[in-house]
Amino acid sequence: MPSVPASSIHTSTLPAMNECWQEALHLAQREAHARGSYLVLNTLPEGCFYYLEKGRLTILHGAADGSVQNMLYMEPGSLINVADALGRQVTDFRDAGCQFYCFTDVVLWRFEGALLQDEEFVRTHPHLVVNLMTSLGVKLLAMHSSLSYSNTDALTKICRFCLNMSQASGGATELVPHISQSELANLFGMHRATLLRSIQELKQRGVISELTRECLRIENMEELRRLAMQ
Repeated sequence: MPSVPASSIHTSTLPAMNECWQEALHLAQREAHARGSYLVLNTLPEGCFYYLEKGRLTILHGAADGSVQNMLYMEPGSLINVADALGRQVTDFRDAGCQFYCFTDVVLWRFEGALLQDEEFVRTHPHLVVNLMTSLGVKLLAMHSSLSYSNTDALTKICRFCLNMSQASGGATELVPHISQSELANLFGMHRATLLRSIQELKQRGVISELTRECLRIENMEELRRLAMQ
């Protein structure tokens, strides 16, 4: 598995971590979904997990107030819905607010959840099981990072994001976030207009001078840190 930079955790944009599972696709069923589709994958009674072969999708989670937050962005070479497949063995809980959105046309391979409880499969494919568990840990870290932006105002969320990105890059004051403003707004569970107003306020206060997919430029680290800790 390739190393995952801290910046990927802070942006909840995870690289391919499960490409080794391609060797097991003969045990799965192929599915194709069109761009713009919303997938609710935890409704199948047997509990399944999926390998994303092609396309890009995000895990969405709806809140009681009607807002929707992007929890994770997934790239080809990723396993999805693993927690649900594993959890089916011990609980009948279903996360009704969780769904997946296809940014592009998507090709998935569906594995039966029972495969992860099959002792013969685990014995003969230990490297796949270790890979799956490691990637689950990374996803959990990314979700913890995403939750750290909850229950704070828009300005604080943006400042925490900028500070986290800087710290992940050794204290850099100019770096490349690799996440668009629209994706950032969705990650924070806010309207893009709210994000843009907050960015403009930070510019006017001399805290940052730019925040786009291509560039984050911090002008006043001390003030950024103060605002992020509110």
